[in-house]
Amino acid sequence: MEDAVTAITKYLVIKKLAGDTLTILAIKEYLIDGLSPSTIGYKYKISKFRVRGYIQRIIDKARSHVAATAIVKAVLPYVLGVDPIILRVGNTYICLLCDAHLKSENVEHHIRRKHRDIVNSIVEQIVLKVRRHSQV
Repeated sequence: MEDAVTAITKYLVIKKLAGDTLTILAIKEYLIDGLSPSTIGYKYKISKFRVRGYIQRIIDKARSHVAATAIVKAVLPYVLGVDPIILRVGNTYICLLCDAHLKSENVEHHIRRKHRDIVNSIVEQIVLKVRRHSQV
């Protein structure tokens, strides 16, 4: 079983590779900036329940709100530096690594399955940097 830092980093890296920066920003604004799910939902035009779902996944992985906040704060700068591998063209998503054409619901599954080595490599690099520079 993955430790909390690795699990949260992997979750955020997959979101970033998929080009889902909105989810990452929603998580940041709740855990780090202290905004409410309603405020975040209004800002990004998504439901507050979706925002709560994102947050709950992160907190479940960390097993506490305080730990989740510390981990997200530590890994976020590195995750934001990751370049997406998915390009959205209309209603189709194209993987820049293998030229696969995907539907939105298959994007993260595709990344997890077809590009597992890349995900694991990025996650490993980020976790090493975070552990070297902080107390997480």
